[in-house]
Amino acid sequence: MQMKEIISKAMSSGLDFSQKGVLKSFLYKMDLDEETYDRVYVDLKNTSLEEKVSKTNFEERIVLLPQCLRDIEKCKAKMCEYGYKCENCGACDIARIKSKSEELGYDDVYIVPGSSMAKNVLKRKDPGAVIAVACHSELVEGFEASHVYGIPIQGVPLVKSGCVNTEADFEKVEKKLHLKSE
Repeated sequence: MQMKEIISKAMSSGLDFSQKGVLKSFLYKMDLDEETYDRVYVDLKNTSLEEKVSKTNFEERIVLLPQCLRDIEKCKAKMCEYGYKCENCGACDIARIKSKSEELGYDDVYIVPGSSMAKNVLKRKDPGAVIAVACHSELVEGFEASHVYGIPIQGVPLVKSGCVNTEADFEKVEKKLHLKSE
């Protein structure tokens, strides 16, 4: 079964997928594995929250990036209260994402070492919306946390996972950063 077909079936079912348990039960009945579940969940949540994010002014949005995007051997970022502070060394795509976010007027970019720090940023900064980059499982957790805080989110899955020297698709990140209602 194709991803679009799964998402279409889920969306047309009439169930409230705001909580992952409901979706997990639905997908379990479709006999999908955990990895497919995470991918479907992220795609479904992105689809359902895209309009809310696009209606939020750039200045009210933040970007959450995983620390694993850093090139740990070359990175000059220092740890601070809300994660790593990018020094724009150019050793990874973080500086590029940060530059594009600043150009658009985003409130801030946070490079977090894990979901606990990400939740802390959501709770303390209370943004209007979030663009998040992470592996699928971390995005699932992020969507859950953002739901608790009532913050719409758009997630961009990493193209190379593994917790160290991961990679993001800059074009996909940029597309999410530019989401805007006319």
